[in-house]
Amino acid sequence: MNDEARNVHQRLASAMTEVAYIQNEQKQGMQYRIVSHDKVTKKVRPALLAAGIVYYPVDIQYAQHGNRTECRLTVRFVNIDAPADFFDVPSLGYGVDGQDKGPGKAISYAVKYALLKAMGLETGDDPDADADTPPHSTSNPHQSAPDRDVLAAAKKVLTNADTLDQLKAIFVGLPKPVKAHPEVIKAKDARKAELEKAAETTPPDLAQELGDDIPDFDMAEPRA
Repeated sequence: MNDEARNVHQRLASAMTEVAYIQNEQKQGMQYRIVSHDKVTKKVRPALLAAGIVYYPVDIQYAQHGNRTECRLTVRFVNIDAPADFFDVPSLGYGVDGQDKGPGKAISYAVKYALLKAMGLETGDDPDADADTPPHSTSNPHQSAPDRDVLAAAKKVLTNADTLDQLKAIFVGLPKPVKAHPEVIKAKDARKAELEKAAETTPPDLAQELGDDIPDFDMAEPRA
């Protein structure tokens, strides 16, 4: 399958393999660590563009309560080669400011978390890892389970795979905690069985036209 033929979920899966972790940081004057909107944008935007996805907020609603702005919006992720192919991620944001920056802060907050959830990104306090080092490079028995939204997205892209080769590429590219989850393994195995059954029932002439037999493959992660 060429790049232009990929749907938006397949493109998202490709982008997810490029960014797996964003290191949070503690800014001056703050008592806790955060991951900023600018840092998320710097990491996520290039990966999405390379995969052929653009994103932007739509349906913005807000309310002002003193110096606190509350914002509800939807971030739309669009396939640049097929604009009708998109998905929406709802999000909430809050901004506190004594002047006129509250709405901007609230929108940035909401967009940041929509990006984090759509990409299934992890953030955490790991002083031994820099901002570009995924936490999956070392074993961590206390690593938290993948977010439910991340699992749902992984299962969806696996289910939408059109060929065995594409299914393998998607599965191998998933972060280790995601591909090790029983629900994701079950979704992969179910789709593999469907594709293998479809290959068995394909008429001989059509199989020849498609390139003869579709090879079997092992879904196991390649050894280092």
